[in-house]
Amino acid sequence: MLAHPAQASNLRTIPGHVSQAFGWAGLLRHMLIMVETRLQLQELDEHLLRDIGVTRHGAQREARRAPWDIGPDGKPRPGF
Repeated sequence: MLAHPAQASNLRTIPGHVSQAFGWAGLLRHMLIMVETRLQLQELDEHLLRDIGVTRHGAQREARRAPWDIGPDGKPRPGF
């Protein structure tokens, strides 16, 4: 099972202004975080999925999305 989000990878500890300064590095960091959180969504049990209004099928579909499948605002594109 994946680590709790609060204990997740150190990718989140890079200050925003540093990642923005590196352009591609910032984008890569963001895509890695997307992969990590999508996989964590897939690991949630039925009770937690129900609490956030996501079906098991929806969580699995979201976890299979490509890392670059994000909108121009940096948020996941709607799709589940």
